[in-house]
Amino acid sequence: MAYMALYRKWRSQTFDEIVGQEAVVTALRNQILYNRVGHAYLFCGTRGTGKTSMAKIFARAVNCLHPVNGNPCNECEMCRESESGFNLIEIDAASNNGVDNIREIRDEVRYTPAKGKYRVYIIDEVHMLSQGAFNALLKTLEEPPEHVIFILATTEPHKVLPTIVSRCQRYDFKRFTASEIFGHLKEIAESEQIRITDDALRYIARAADGGMRDALSILEQCISFYVDEEITLAKVLDTLGTAGAEDYFRLTDALAARRTTDALSIIGETFMAGRDVSSFTTGLISHLRTVLMMKAMGRQGQIMLELGEEEADQYMEQARRLTAEQLTWFIERLTDLESRMKYANEKRVLLEVEVICLCRMASEAGDAALEARISTVEKKLQDGTISVIKDGVMPEDAKPLDMPKPKVMPMAKNTQGAPAPKRKASADMTRVMEEWPKIKRKIVKASPGLYTLNLMELSVGSQEGTLVLSSPNAIYLDQLEASGGEKLKMIEQVIRDETGISARILTKDRAPEKKPEVDLDQLISSIHTDVTIE
Repeated sequence: MAYMALYRKWRSQTFDEIVGQEAVVTALRNQILYNRVGHAYLFCGTRGTGKTSMAKIFARAVNCLHPVNGNPCNECEMCRESESGFNLIEIDAASNNGVDNIREIRDEVRYTPAKGKYRVYIIDEVHMLSQGAFNALLKTLEEPPEHVIFILATTEPHKVLPTIVSRCQRYDFKRFTASEIFGHLKEIAESEQIRITDDALRYIARAADGGMRDALSILEQCISFYVDEEITLAKVLDTLGTAGAEDYFRLTDALAARRTTDALSIIGETFMAGRDVSSFTTGLISHLRTVLMMKAMGRQGQIMLELGEEEADQYMEQARRLTAEQLTWFIERLTDLESRMKYANEKRVLLEVEVICLCRMASEAGDAALEARISTVEKKLQDGTISVIKDGVMPEDAKPLDMPKPKVMPMAKNTQGAPAPKRKASADMTRVMEEWPKIKRKIVKASPGLYTLNLMELSVGSQEGTLVLSSPNAIYLDQLEASGGEKLKMIEQVIRDETGISARILTKDRAPEKKPEVDLDQLISSIHTDVTIE
């Protein structure tokens, strides 16, 4: 007997064998049990979620001579002949998507089946039908003969005409969880006497990204590489050409600590082991996303991400060492890199350059909050809004501290004072300046990577209708000017949406003036212990 792929050999034959999809199974089984079978169904879901398997089981069940609790018996004459094509016709709409193909179906449905009650048409990837083919199918789909059932399957339901969807019973197939895939793979491995470790199976389950067929294909690929050997996690990583979680943990720590040499060494080791650049970058983004989710959700993230106890502890530990701003910044930059890699020849060079940039910027992202707080304290000291007690004596000219308004984040202001504009501010620009805190919050909420706006100062430009964003940190201005000033244009658009005023945003790198030397540690210590608020 010819060899059969695992995903074909282990295709579900009854409703009871379907993994997951409990809601769909219950609905279809009840329709058979209570003789409420419809004339048209639409199965939607990502690849490998069991749409075609479910359609074939349903097609056998409606014609089965001896159904068992809604399941086909798979032993009677009708069940055995279901794959012969007499009562079950499977059509691939990707290659049969013309009007003539649908007209052939329309002509065929007039004839009653030679055996059984129903003729079942399964049209796979139905979204690939042409506009004319959809129109040709409409009337037949709406009022088919009593002996005909249509089952349409698609991975992109949004491309199916609404007039088609409205004539069908729609069922959405959910993606499989990693635990469901792991359990099914474990059962198959034991039945097929495949020696494979649990951590290797868990990695395959996560790598399948919700698709059972993908998981079985990966497992079969690993079996082919290591015939009669025990399959370990290292062997799975080697087969797929992907890096392990430990490499991502090390690289993330190196980026956060600005250890450029270590980060580049990790990349070099990874590629010497034969890892694919694009897959490595995608894996790093996924790793950073997991760390960010664990930081945002805490232990609740362990359930959502389906992590083991030991894995969750490791991610939580790394999340404590990183700020949300750093993680967001890393993910945004690497996602942009991933899109650029699709059209690049030297992908490794792009990744190495990006890693160098991330190491350089990690300090600014990580220290941004501290810089903002220190700048605010310095400003208040200069204005006299807070006073430092010396030798237990309060200065006579001490002023009470102005408490910030509720729900308004303090903005780090430059203490050097901007040069006076050459032109008097117009009423429009004055209004924009007044509403800037609200506008800024909306911008940062829509694009968290622009949190650096909190560390910049906005002033009226010397030219009419212009505003200037300035900062002593040139890297923040470089971020705004990247990609042809795309983010500056976005800021201008938000200002127009909020105020109806068209303003042009410019950037200016303001070099900080030399300040008198101050013992910053002593200053912060004195503020923590001796600040008096009236």
